[in-house]
Amino acid sequence: MRQLEVALIGAGLIARLHLAAWLGAGAAVRVYSDDGRGVDVAREFGAQAAGSLTEALDGADAVDICTPTGSHHEIAMAAIAAGVGVVCEKPLAATTEEAEQIVAAAQRAGVRLYPAHDVRFAPAFARLHELVASGGVGECAVGRFSFSAYHPRPWTGHASARSGGILTDQLLHGADLAYWVFGDVVRVHACYQGEIATPAPEGAVAVGTAVLTHAGGAVSQVVSRWTATPRPPVRVAFHVSGTGGTVRYDSEWPQEVRVADGDGENFGYAGESVFSSEMREFATAFAGGPEPRIGARDALAAVRITHAAAESAWTGRAVELSVEGAA
Repeated sequence: MRQLEVALIGAGLIARLHLAAWLGAGAAVRVYSDDGRGVDVAREFGAQAAGSLTEALDGADAVDICTPTGSHHEIAMAAIAAGVGVVCEKPLAATTEEAEQIVAAAQRAGVRLYPAHDVRFAPAFARLHELVASGGVGECAVGRFSFSAYHPRPWTGHASARSGGILTDQLLHGADLAYWVFGDVVRVHACYQGEIATPAPEGAVAVGTAVLTHAGGAVSQVVSRWTATPRPPVRVAFHVSGTGGTVRYDSEWPQEVRVADGDGENFGYAGESVFSSEMREFATAFAGGPEPRIGARDALAAVRITHAAAESAWTGRAVELSVEGAA
């Protein structure tokens, strides 16, 4: 089988995590970043460096977009025009209209499009999806999804709900999970609290909350927090109840750990990295294998839900979504 050729665009933290995962999946990767950092990242990981986006895309099977959200549309459309498959870090685009354009262009060109919603690949959430889909908790009625993480980017001043902020960025993790577990969303009611400043104040610097009504009748609450301190770096939790029982999870509960290096100074949770699982599924699909657990429909649904949340928080009113619009 021919080795998969991936053009990775970006050189930040997410790009580095994706790069390691692609290499672990056996892909050949060329890295490009318009700030010049791609050369050093490529050298560090033993990948190739490209001098331009055009050079990176030339002959690639897939592009992995790990750049700021505002640049996703331009890069994705260039890749699709070149017949290159697309993997894109969340969110797919900065606006619903741009996300719709990307999805429509990929469909017309017959190009695969996969959003990198990495939390779907965490074993706890994958197991929750399996339980609900198999009827293990009966008819689902209510769920709560929470996601907290340090937000080290140099944001200054007030991040208004109108511009999105946490509602169109981090809230997407929980919104995507709620959509994956409970199905299409027909109503969104959201609020936003906090101010992001530099340096960040003690405690939470932003909180976004959305209540989602699903087409099947279930109701879910999604809560996201940007925190002022990097410890713990990420905390995820869920609480889902149905007619057959309740299932709960919190990443802060005691878990098995494994030593990550010989001297025992570093350690991580047992199990495979979500990025490794994610890129392996994408690589298999690009090679003609089964489709991954997430696709273009999911990318568009997540953007529509989160932008409805931003609109709701700004106006103070719930936003209705058609089933077609929610998916």
